[in-house]
Order: sequence, then structure tokens, then C-alpha cells
Amino acid sequence: MNPIRVIAVLTLAVVAGSAAPHARQGGGPEPEIRAHVDAFVAVLTKGTADQYETMAREHFAPPLLARATPADRRAMFERIRSDFGAITVAGIRVIDGVVTIGARGETKLAGRFQLTLESAAPFRIARVAIEVGDDGPPGPPVTPIALKPEMTAAEMTGVLDAYMKPLVERDAFAGVVVIARDGVPVTQRTYGLADRERGVAASADMRFNLGSINKLFTKAAIGQLVAAGKLALTDTVGALLPDYPDSPARKATVDQLLNHRGGIADFFGPAFDAAPKDRFRSNADYYRFVAAQPVRFEPGARNEYCNGCYIVLGAIVERVSGLPYETYMARHVFAPAGMKDTGWFPSDPLPERMARGYTRRTGPGSPDGPLHPNTAMHGAMGSAAGGGYATAADLLAFAKSAGGGIGAAGGAPGINAALESNGTWTIVVLANLDPPAATSVAQAIRQALVR
Repeated sequence: MNPIRVIAVLTLAVVAGSAAPHARQGGGPEPEIRAHVDAFVAVLTKGTADQYETMAREHFAPPLLARATPADRRAMFERIRSDFGAITVAGIRVIDGVVTIGARGETKLAGRFQLTLESAAPFRIARVAIEVGDDGPPGPPVTPIALKPEMTAAEMTGVLDAYMKPLVERDAFAGVVVIARDGVPVTQRTYGLADRERGVAASADMRFNLGSINKLFTKAAIGQLVAAGKLALTDTVGALLPDYPDSPARKATVDQLLNHRGGIADFFGPAFDAAPKDRFRSNADYYRFVAAQPVRFEPGARNEYCNGCYIVLGAIVERVSGLPYETYMARHVFAPAGMKDTGWFPSDPLPERMARGYTRRTGPGSPDGPLHPNTAMHGAMGSAAGGGYATAADLLAFAKSAGGGIGAAGGAPGINAALESNGTWTIVVLANLDPPAATSVAQAIRQALVR
């Protein structure tokens, strides 16, 4: 099986300003932890690329340091400065060796940043990651799960079932959880209902809405076309899509679209809320909708999470390949990876083996209410930016084909999915409830198994 080529995503965190106090359950952090975090903050706010390299050699754990060359770290440092600018820290939490930082950049890029530390002294930085799109302070601590890497499959299953039981009982989770080692499932469990009206339980072969995890698939398609010489990261929207409306967006490059710097309008908003949802049945439908909207900013001016950018990337895949976006993905991304149950399917009526989404959200700014189907909040089918469906087995197959090193999540009303793989452990959690139903479970498992 040929590996899937995925365009890499920036996964390094930034904190600006002076070091904030760190809170930890049961008291303050060890002095070594504070020293590592403060050094990381200081060099990214006031230092140079050379000083960043000095910091990395002193404060990164050896495996993290070995994953990149000094040139790679220099490029990363310069990209961080370009993308984020100065950062305002909304809050910092240190729990069980994971530093979580809620922050917003002067470029309007917001995120939740995580530094995973070594489990024993000297507690150096072992992993750096970012979740883009959440600028609030760190939320309630994730309840730890008592998993250990050395456990047998039966032991892991017992611990997982005990952890999930109260979540299911209070309607905080329904879906599928898979923990795999070296690509082979150690435990795979299903919980709760996939269709509450019909009383259908979640099952291992059930397809769930992935939300923005679909962006990984679009990146893979772009990577294939770049590798084949059919397009370049420097190509512009105007060159690739000559009929794109006369707009500043025509100057956006493929690279800017991939990295949320294209300025393309989002499809979510009042116009989408008012539009009949059954008109959105392919990426081409979403493309016509967003291409007609004014840009949010000049391409390259800043970094802002951009669903519209990925819808345009889907249109580029379609134009360059000569195939409908959905057909190209099925033939050239899903089939080579062994993904047999992934694709874009109608949300109403749902085909067989499809989980129906349920949300408590009743509208922007409105208080949460009882669980109800999310059908009216989304298009009839998804797009290159999100809304496709897959089984947990297919996401595991994608992670194996991509070779690990993946961290992705998707979330919207009635949709939450998480995929994490470091090459040894792969965690797939799919839920048909509001975030953080899946992401909180995935985070707890990762913190227990990946150090």
C-alpha cells in the first residue's frame, strides 16, 4: 500500500508576554516545570531564532529534539512569528505533566496550546501541539483515565468501560473508541445510541460525521497533486480557477489556503443559516456559495481558521484532476488507504450504518436545551472542509497509511471526532454529540499512553 502524502501542519505552540503563574491540582508545579515553560515563553516573545535553538537544546527532551534539524526549528520559529505575532494568554493550567494554554494572537489566530512534559525529572518538553480555533481559557481539567501502556487488552478494556460508564449515563458520550498499538486495535468499544428515535445502538461499523478531520483528506489530495507536478504550492486561485469571481481571493496561493491565510469567507453565518440546507449536496455547491462572498482580509495578511479555504482547495482538486472532488477522494485517497466506508452521505434521510448527530445547542448566544437532531444546522452533505463520514476502522487505516504523526479533531453541533497517532499508539474517538464528547476522551487516553 502506498503511503498517503499529507501536507504538514504547523504544530508548535506560542505564548507571548511575561510568564503567567501556573496552576496545578494539588499545588504548584515542580521548579523544573516552571523553568521549561518560562524559557519556552521567553524565547518566543523576545528571542531570536538562534536563541530558540539554544532553548530547544536545553529544554526539549532528546526524542523531540531529534525529530527536527536546527534548520527545521529555525523555519518553524520564523513561521510562528509570522502567523501569530504577539499572543495574549487567557490562562495556563498544569495537570499531570501537560501544560494547557488558552491564547489569542495579534493576527486574530486563536488556539489552545499544549506542552506535554516528561513523566519524571527533569520534566523536559516532550511534545508540543496546538488546537486552533479555541481562544478561551483552559476548560475544566480532563478526568484522568487509569490506562497504562503495559496493560493487556482485557485490562485496557476494563479500565475504558469503567471510565466511559458515567459519561454515557449522563449523555456526555455516545459513539466509538479505538485504542491501537502499531496499527492493531488493542481495544475497540462502542457506547450509547447512534439513533435515539429508532433506538439504534452505536456499533463498530457505524459511520460518524468527522467534522474538520476531513481537512486531512483534502490535504492528502493536494499533496498527491503537488507530488505529481500537477500544481505547486505557489499557484494562485486565479490561475487554477480562472472563472473565480473578481476578488482579492484570486491572489491567494495554495499554500495560503492550506495554512488558513487565504482570507476566503466561511460558509457558516447568517447567509448559510437562511439558505435551504438541501442545496448543499457537494463541494461544488459550497464552492459556489463561498466564492460569491467578500473576502475576510487580503490573502496572506493574517492567519484565521478558514473553512472556505478548504472548500476552494476542493474545487482546485476537482479542476486539476478533471474529476468531481468526491470521486477523486474515493479513488485516490480513500481506496489506496484501505478506507472502505468513508465518504459524503446525505444527512436526511440517513443511509444504513450512519450515526445521527444530536445537539443541545439552540442557536447563537442561546442557552443549551435538551438533545435534539442537528439536521437543520448543516448542509445536506459535507464538503472538502468537513462533514464527511467514516468508521473508526477507516480512520485507523488512514493513520497507518499516513505513517503516524497525526493530531486532528472535528467539532460542530452534534459532531465530535478525534484522531491522534504518534506512530506507536493511535487513538480514534467518534461521537454524535456536541464537543468535547470525543476530544476530552481522546485527550485523557493520550495523556495516559503517550509520554
